Amino acid sequence: MALGTSSSASSTTVLLMTGMEPAISRALGRPLRNAARRSKDDTSRRSGANFYEVGIIMMADLPLAIRAQTIGECWIESINHVLSHGEPHHDGEVGLLEVLGLTVEISAPSVSDPLLSAHGDPTVLARTLAKFARDACMPDRPFTYGQRIFDMEGINQFDWMVERLRRKPETKSATINLLVPGSSAASLPCLTTLDAKIRQGRLDLQFFFRSQNIFGRQYANLAALAQLQSDLARRCNTVSGTLRGYVASAHIYAFDTDEARKLLAGAPVRIKDRYYELGPQATGE
Repeated sequence: MALGTSSSASSTTVLLMTGMEPAISRALGRPLRNAARRSKDDTSRRSGANFYEVGIIMMADLPLAIRAQTIGECWIESINHVLSHGEPHHDGEVGLLEVLGLTVEISAPSVSDPLLSAHGDPTVLARTLAKFARDACMPDRPFTYGQRIFDMEGINQFDWMVERLRRKPETKSATINLLVPGSSAASLPCLTTLDAKIRQGRLDLQFFFRSQNIFGRQYANLAALAQLQSDLARRCNTVSGTLRGYVASAHIYAFDTDEARKLLAGAPVRIKDRYYELGPQATGE
């Protein structure tokens, strides 16, 4: 379980155009060390550039990605990241900690996960898996992900992805959208985009969340996506690969922060979802 761009690399070789060294050096707070990669055919000779060894550069000292083997590990790392680096914000009158732009990557995603079994809310997990199912309909919700994936204005987007992947396994175009353009509904999907690619004999699923409740819902969202990925891979006669994605607003609500810290401290916490009781009301803004 590694938080950052690489679990082993402490430096990387970059190619800089001549004249860029002072600016990069100022950003790093130290001189650059020339990598001394010179030869007659060296790119630097032909382009007027120089190679330098620099440390991994983080944006505003934040890791570029959370990489984990399992969903549970990713969830714990994400909670830690938001608690450590989140900025105070609010949604209506409800306070929260927020990180803008969180990338996650899970190499072996599975619905069966000991951390989810030990600490997740089983009702939330079961309900989220049901929300993603074909023909899913919940009277208390304006829509389900199952409806947007399997019956988006009469189009079965899941079958559409399967057809594209089967016809051209190397395709870059098996991508679907879960938003209705121009909708003025108060409640919009938090998950807005899904993309599948078959690479090296495995099906990778990628996603975009406009917003994600990291403590209360992320684990369930990822489990449902892992199930969808497995179903898609099976229909395409392949196996699941990596699950990765981007969360535009990764947040933990103020009413969950104490429990989140207890979980990170190793307490035997079994979380109980309180979003519908204490969370913000949907306003369409």
